[in-house]
Amino acid sequence: MPSTQHDVKGTIHWAKVFETNRDRADFHSETEGAYKVTVITDKETMKGLQKAGLRKEFKEEDGGFKVTFDRPHKGNFDWQGGAPIVADITGKAWDLEDNGLIGNGSTGIVKIELYSGKNSPRTGSRLLGLQILEHVVYESENGSSQSGSMFTDHSDSSGGSTSSTSQEEPQDSIPF
Repeated sequence: MPSTQHDVKGTIHWAKVFETNRDRADFHSETEGAYKVTVITDKETMKGLQKAGLRKEFKEEDGGFKVTFDRPHKGNFDWQGGAPIVADITGKAWDLEDNGLIGNGSTGIVKIELYSGKNSPRTGSRLLGLQILEHVVYESENGSSQSGSMFTDHSDSSGGSTSSTSQEEPQDSIPF
């Protein structure tokens, strides 16, 4: 079976599709990490992917069907690894600095490739890219979306003040 490409439209979760946020769990140590994205799609899309040979498990969630696609950071061949292509709604390359990370609940199109192994009857899948149609800004556990968001723009203030501010911890708390 030759390889085929498929678009999976749906709600995006856990998009680890940039070199800076790739999954570096211990079980990915051989490949120096992996890029992955979970998408919740409709029943029709799920059935079409299964008919095309996708053997990944779908789980019913939020009125749709959830599946995760991935690719290694480093594969056995150059074409197997590396970050997937990520695009904005216009189809232009995602600007991580301007747009930030992709938060859960964003909607988009995940492009995958289905292929057969040389010595295996099973069909494999590989994440090729992701286009974001509606972006939800990623919010970390402490509520900031970017490391720079903890700072205020002071470019218009007079440079003469050197005072600092601090937040006092209650006396009974441990500061670490």
